[in-house]
Amino acid sequence: MRRDDVDALAGWGKHADPLFRHYDVRALGRAEGDAFWLALAGAPEIRRPFVALAGATVIGSLVVRPAGPDLGDVGIVLDPRYVGRGFGRRILAAFSVVLRGEGFRRLRLDVARYNARAIAAYRAAGFVPVEERWDEPEPGIDVETLLRGPSAAALEPHVMRVDGRYRMRVVRMECRLDAPTKVES
Repeated sequence: MRRDDVDALAGWGKHADPLFRHYDVRALGRAEGDAFWLALAGAPEIRRPFVALAGATVIGSLVVRPAGPDLGDVGIVLDPRYVGRGFGRRILAAFSVVLRGEGFRRLRLDVARYNARAIAAYRAAGFVPVEERWDEPEPGIDVETLLRGPSAAALEPHVMRVDGRYRMRVVRMECRLDAPTKVES
């Protein structure tokens, strides 16, 4: 990832489904973009950002955070215009090959239990569920509003309120990189 790629993220489409709007990237001023870039790339021993390209277009952002000698925590976000077209699965498979070459032997990620499409993409890329837990909602999720809106039916089974605070069901998934990962075109 380069600094200019941060600006490209702001040109992405927007999610139609309110459950995923917290992933929308808003327009950033120059100073905000610089600060975001510094947060992403300023400490490669803590986190390393990558982008996924379709031609010259940035369609995905990936971050790996070393979590052990051969373990990496992965985060991925796609331009909504490319969601549901198999890009996430293919990007993760290719990303796994790159990280295997850098010494990672296991990757893990957390995903909201209601995000069935992402879970299917992660499974197709070789990730398997290893744990399910109740956790704090992701930053930017307004659970109260979502539970009153059109996404309520999809969200309700995966939300509970404990001591006045919302908790959401989260699935931890892992992928072993011991064997070569097949990259599909």
